[in-house]
Amino acid sequence: MKSFKKVALAIVAAVMMLMMSVNVFAADSPVKTNFNASLKKYYTTYNGKVQEPKVVVKDAKGKTINSKYYKVTYKKSYNFKNNGTYKVVVKGTGKYAGFQKTLTYKIKLRNQKVTIAKDNYTVKASTVKKKAKTYKLSVKQQRGKVTYSTDNTNIKISKDGKKLQVAKGTKKGTYNVKVVVRAKNYRTVTKYIHVTVK
Repeated sequence: MKSFKKVALAIVAAVMMLMMSVNVFAADSPVKTNFNASLKKYYTTYNGKVQEPKVVVKDAKGKTINSKYYKVTYKKSYNFKNNGTYKVVVKGTGKYAGFQKTLTYKIKLRNQKVTIAKDNYTVKASTVKKKAKTYKLSVKQQRGKVTYSTDNTNIKISKDGKKLQVAKGTKKGTYNVKVVVRAKNYRTVTKYIHVTVK
């Protein structure tokens, strides 16, 4: 009976010691609190300027958190100027330590206006039977490089892009010249010029 009491007392003492150690550990541990992080804008359009994303961090009740309780990080290579997708990481500090959220920010391509002075040409087969026919060509764009391609080798564009030629002997039909304008940070624009030999 005495041995049973000793064992019981030993167990009770062990349990009490364990509870005390747990309480001490809890008292020494920082309080972990969650937060909500978002961006004022998740995307914008390229405008030639730096457009760094603005982070908004709030607690569970919707109250804005002081910036001393979090840190915003991202790759050093980010310039927030060119088109692309950027990853922004918000890391909590202090009572928010251990919590973080990754946000995605995007700078979209900008549209540009491309105009072709004339996109339809018509010539008689009898006219190009003996000699080639040349027309003036005018394509205007805001940025980038213009490239041309045709679906018939008899339809030619000069190297400077200022002349369109229908070669001698071109048969009747409708042919197309594909005009493509490419520029960094701008959407690629594709247009067509139609040439009809009748």
